[in-house]
Amino acid sequence: MWKTFHVKQLSLKLMLGIIVVATPAIAAPDKVEFNSLEEPHLGGPTKLTGYFFKPENLDSSKPVNAVVLAHGCSGLLDGKGKLRAGISAWADYFVAKGWVALAVDSFNPRGEKEVCTKKDRPILESRERPRDAYGALAYLTAQPYVNKSSIFLMGFSNGATGTLYAVEAGGKPLALAKAAKIGFRAAIAFYPGCTSAAKRNLKPAIPLAIFIGEWDDWTPAAPCKLLVENAEAHVGAKVETNAEIHLYPNAYHGFDVPGAEVRIRKDVRMRASPQLADGVHVGGNEESRAAAIKDVDIFLDRVLKKAPAFQSK
Repeated sequence: MWKTFHVKQLSLKLMLGIIVVATPAIAAPDKVEFNSLEEPHLGGPTKLTGYFFKPENLDSSKPVNAVVLAHGCSGLLDGKGKLRAGISAWADYFVAKGWVALAVDSFNPRGEKEVCTKKDRPILESRERPRDAYGALAYLTAQPYVNKSSIFLMGFSNGATGTLYAVEAGGKPLALAKAAKIGFRAAIAFYPGCTSAAKRNLKPAIPLAIFIGEWDDWTPAAPCKLLVENAEAHVGAKVETNAEIHLYPNAYHGFDVPGAEVRIRKDVRMRASPQLADGVHVGGNEESRAAAIKDVDIFLDRVLKKAPAFQSK
């Protein structure tokens, strides 16, 4: 249970000088395969690919924490087949902490490059994305050097919306995971689409932290704030909730992607903001990115000081 931060209004000019991650040697990621976690009546699982990041000096005799990284609607790989900068940066961040990170490719194994521009999406945040996250979790749980009670889920945009579905108390994905005797320690969602989750009054079963820009006009912050407020109202004023939100001023969708200039996209589905006929803003903000790194650090430290809600068998 965690205190909720409704709004973060920060002076960020000094953050860039404060946040310096000393990165140890990072081995090139291994390309691995694993199955999605499917419902039995749906037939065989989907064979997925992922990129497994580990420190070069990993001591496999000691348990290490781990994170599953879920990409956005543009896919895990860019047009040249390289990992996108945002995912790579966060993988490096976790490896610098001595963790391992598994970035899941939900699109290419299903014959898709991206779904941002598709009106009717063949891969859904409510269906495939949570199953893929739990398939990656099962893979990590099987690694003898991974701390099975300290595996986190971190999603971005489309993958962050999938993260909300994955951790929803009473949801089908979570029920499948419990049946498989696996579970995440906590979840981090960067700029998810919260409209549906807020309407259905989502309650996270594990600690959930949402990170989003105040200027996000693709997946607006307001529904995410409502989601957190609803979670607080559900448990009452004297009990801490499992949800918190961090808002960053002057930041758009994708604010954590290093070196990404702000631009307007007119080719994407804008279900949450249909009035934006002129497109939505996407791009990085270095000050907000630095502040978010610090806030993620604080969240992780706080979670790890508490007993895990789930113990893997």
